[in-house]
Amino acid sequence: MARNLIQVGGISLLERQLKTLEKIGIQEVHLVSDWFIAELEKEIHSFARKPKAVYIHRTKEAARKILESNNEQDSWLLLEEGILVDDRIITSVIEKRAGTVIAVMNREDFQDDRLSYGTPLTLRGQDTVFASVAKISSQTMQTHADKLNSLENLKGALESLSNSNDCEILDISSIPLYLTNRRRDVDLIWLPILQPRDGAKGTDALLNNAQKGTLDWPAWYIHRPIENWIVKHICNLPITPNQVTAVTGILGLYIMYLFATGNMAVALAGALAVGILDGVDGKLARTKMQQTKIGELEHLVDKVVEYGWYFAIAAALSVTYGYAPWVMACALVLFHLADEVQSEFFRRMADRQICDTGKFDRRFRLIGGRRNTQMWALIPFGLVGAWYAGFIFICCYGIITFFVHQARIIYHAKNLMEANSEKFVENFRKTKIF
Repeated sequence: MARNLIQVGGISLLERQLKTLEKIGIQEVHLVSDWFIAELEKEIHSFARKPKAVYIHRTKEAARKILESNNEQDSWLLLEEGILVDDRIITSVIEKRAGTVIAVMNREDFQDDRLSYGTPLTLRGQDTVFASVAKISSQTMQTHADKLNSLENLKGALESLSNSNDCEILDISSIPLYLTNRRRDVDLIWLPILQPRDGAKGTDALLNNAQKGTLDWPAWYIHRPIENWIVKHICNLPITPNQVTAVTGILGLYIMYLFATGNMAVALAGALAVGILDGVDGKLARTKMQQTKIGELEHLVDKVVEYGWYFAIAAALSVTYGYAPWVMACALVLFHLADEVQSEFFRRMADRQICDTGKFDRRFRLIGGRRNTQMWALIPFGLVGAWYAGFIFICCYGIITFFVHQARIIYHAKNLMEANSEKFVENFRKTKIF
């Protein structure tokens, strides 16, 4: 079986590689193989997303055909087959200004035997392992194309390239690991896919990569393992993240109806289930590389459902308690919206979310008033039938969270501006009250 046809995270490794290349703007790809050519052609034809031009060459004729295909290329990207490679390694290689760039890694950076399957290189006197990605200038490609298109000659060709003046060696340990949209350091993925069972290892690595950090306590301790189990078992099925989002949204609307009609216990149980499903679609999209613009509307759907639940609870409680539940629901939603606005402002200013800025903020995120924590907070009140008292509690919970975030945003914004603006420091000193 061709290594690149092994399923990893619900799609073949080849489809994952082509999707990655298409995502970063590469529109012409040349595959070099002497085996499984018919299978590769059939597989490529089935891909919905891929670069515009994908060619397959046999090894002996590859060099000539690649060079004849397009002589106007400034540089070429070399991607080793059969390896699950982190997108950040590829983009870091492309972004380097040098005409030729070779990505490498050190054995001490890995705690297992993965690198024993890599291509060992001795570059400028240093023993390293090829990180499966290289950028090669067009001029250099003209000279070394016949060597770079086969694994047997790859080691010698790369070592020869490293001695040229326009070559830069990129140690992937220098690539920043912090991802703002994951709110944590995310280890780079580099995993040889040698046989089908390695596909399961690759899926686990992708799920770990897709996991967000700095979560509330239900999402971290309860939802996370269940989400991973669900995604691992449905990623090989023809289920899309948008379908999961649609089902979650419909279920959320039905729960809104249950809250509004006074079926509080059943609605609350459904709300807890929605909390889990809400994380499945995002992880499935990142694992199968099926992010779409429609999927980006998920956060809007989440807010409509969440705020709808609060007003639905108010509607049920208003039968007994009059207008007070409506006032509390309005206050809760308005403070939630204000918190979203101030947090987004801080994120754009600091390039980091407020909940992941300091140790206190990360710990407060565990217990802060959000949909998950507020729904779980209703459980003890529901067990004794005190739904109105529970609603008062979660309203206060959300409002207190807003003010805690506001205080922390002011604190971190002041420190940030002091560190980057002498004018701000001077103005602050002149207007100091105490």
